[in-house]
Amino acid sequence: MNILKIIRIPLLVIRDMAVFFIMYMPGPTGIALRRRYYGRAFKRCGKNLVIDIGVSISGAEFISVGDNVYIDKYCVIATGKKLTGKIERKPNQDFNFTDGEIVIGDDIHIVQFCIIMGYGGVHIGNNCVLSANCNIYSLTNTANDLNNKSRIVSLMPYAQANFLLSPVVFKFNVWLGLNTIVMPGVTVDKNSFSVSNSVLLDSFPENSYIAGQPAKRIRERFLTSNNENAK
Repeated sequence: MNILKIIRIPLLVIRDMAVFFIMYMPGPTGIALRRRYYGRAFKRCGKNLVIDIGVSISGAEFISVGDNVYIDKYCVIATGKKLTGKIERKPNQDFNFTDGEIVIGDDIHIVQFCIIMGYGGVHIGNNCVLSANCNIYSLTNTANDLNNKSRIVSLMPYAQANFLLSPVVFKFNVWLGLNTIVMPGVTVDKNSFSVSNSVLLDSFPENSYIAGQPAKRIRERFLTSNNENAK
């Protein structure tokens, strides 16, 4: 058994070096390498995928990507089925996939330094844009035990911490401004926009102009008379 462990160590080192090389190779060569690597690793991968330098992806087997998707520099995308802690699950009727799936549609730009935590499930519809530094959480810690708010709890160790798990959904043509934070269970309906630095705790209907901490629907994004061609 000890011999097997010794043999396994250099194999793991080689694997980690290969992944590092793929992540940080610059230029067209790096993009081509990442397209080939993740095209095989993803659950589904469409055409014209671009993953830029420094993108960190874990749980690729639970991620589906459509056509013309650009994941920009130094984004972090993580998901999986293995969870720890005390999990409180909240359904989102707009999510039609399974826990842990990240489904990214067609014609998507996820801009630099975005974070997507997909453990509860994330669906990004067609023609969406996540501006730089957007944070999407389908799993988050809670400050209290949601079933007993008088009980004193601690974040550490994580094995006993309280978590809220709920899918996040962005429908067609949603645009999140810089530094937007989206928390578990939120659905943003089609043709909506959030102002930079907004914190979305609740869901929003179609054609919303969203702003604030916590965010509110300020007005329509587009005049209703201009929505005849909305998909």
